[in-house]
Amino acid sequence: MALTKVGLDLIDASGKGDDKYLKGDGTWGTIAATDTSVIEDDIALLGFKVAANGAFGKYNLVDQTEDAFMDATGIDASESTNDTRNAANYYSGATTPTGGTITSYSDGGTDYKVHSFLADGVFTTGKTASVDYLVVGGGGGSAGGSAGGGGGGAGGFRTDTGFSIAAAAHAITVGDGGTAGTGSDATGRGGDGEDSVFSTITSTGGGGGAGGLGSVAGVRAGETGGSGGGGRYSGAGGAGNTPSTSPSQGNNGGGSSSASDRGGGGGGGAGAVGADGTASVGGNGGIGTANSLRTNVAVTYAGGGGGGALGGTPSTGGAGGGGNGQVTGGSTQTGGGTNTGGGAGANGSSVGAVAGAAGGSGIVVIRYVDGALDSVENMVLVSNATEAEAAPTKGDLVMTYNTVGGGSTTVGTDLTAEVSADDGSTWTDLGLVAGDVQGTTGSHTIISKHDVTISSTITAPYKMRYRIKTLNQAAAKETRIQAVSLGWS
Repeated sequence: MALTKVGLDLIDASGKGDDKYLKGDGTWGTIAATDTSVIEDDIALLGFKVAANGAFGKYNLVDQTEDAFMDATGIDASESTNDTRNAANYYSGATTPTGGTITSYSDGGTDYKVHSFLADGVFTTGKTASVDYLVVGGGGGSAGGSAGGGGGGAGGFRTDTGFSIAAAAHAITVGDGGTAGTGSDATGRGGDGEDSVFSTITSTGGGGGAGGLGSVAGVRAGETGGSGGGGRYSGAGGAGNTPSTSPSQGNNGGGSSSASDRGGGGGGGAGAVGADGTASVGGNGGIGTANSLRTNVAVTYAGGGGGGALGGTPSTGGAGGGGNGQVTGGSTQTGGGTNTGGGAGANGSSVGAVAGAAGGSGIVVIRYVDGALDSVENMVLVSNATEAEAAPTKGDLVMTYNTVGGGSTTVGTDLTAEVSADDGSTWTDLGLVAGDVQGTTGSHTIISKHDVTISSTITAPYKMRYRIKTLNQAAAKETRIQAVSLGWS
């Protein structure tokens, strides 16, 4: 072995050799291995800053990955649990309700969060709590056929406060409006609106307006529903509040008093019955009911559609999306308002089987005190796999975190970490302990663990992952993972 004189000592030319050197006193000494853990920590922290400053997603170095959670690309959502990425670029088990269009407002010093569903969806909450709701069914369609069709009934209107719901994913159904009647007799009847549903609350769709040419007695009555559809040609209005709820979800539709009457009845509304048709004038639709849950400003929903007629003054739809009725040659019928549950106005044509109009779709609104449904759950955070170039035997992890809510995170009890070199088939616990805390960077605590022997038998390809768990989580102890670096050798 070639030796080089360094002061009074001799070492081999490579500086390594068999890790021995000849000391000046003629004895052999051992070259101590250099501890590079501090340097590795600094590289990881520098990588986090580069990622944050450049808004980079997860990226790879040689034998190392860096992720400061600028996006979600580094996390395997299918293997993780309760992993919520915050817009401030951290992961924790904090959950807030999701679903629909989310808005907020303050009323009397109380802050509210509102979820508005204009179409079918899912309302998901991780906590059992009380909410306020508005559920309006789809409005009924109006009659086709000849003059004097019945207006569509409004969708059922139901609202309440202090309604308890469980922690779950709640399917939301927003009812479509009923279809327009298209022909004479049975096919002239307007279609019933669809039901809207939230949890155990169902608001029935509005009843379709009666239609046809009058030769079939069975099609002269309005349909039943949340509010009933209007009758025509001596037919009665449909019954509202069907099936019965308390408070009532709607009212009856108006009728047509005799076979000679050519004015159809108005559809019932949430706030009033539909008016009867007369010899030449269609009945007005029943008015709806105002509600302010969605925006803290009163909005009227579930108005009935006006009946059609041969002449006279055109009927009006009830306030709350009810469509106007038509008179022959003098006006145009209108459908129910979108997301109001309004019934459709009926036709007044004298020229045979003219189509009616469609009812308006319903709406579901859920309101709660802001923060009342927030929860903090235990989280499992699993990274996507990164393939190592050679078989790894050691694992390293550098992580930053902070804790909010007033409590503290005990490393190794409330926060653990594992590494896998076989794509998550087997895991090696990194054995985090309080002594692995290396200080802080900003307001975040630094943890590092180096040269942990990977315990499983590894075969190619070598796919590296980390798995971090936050445990014993609660509102007073939310552990937020800010950045993670996984290394191997």
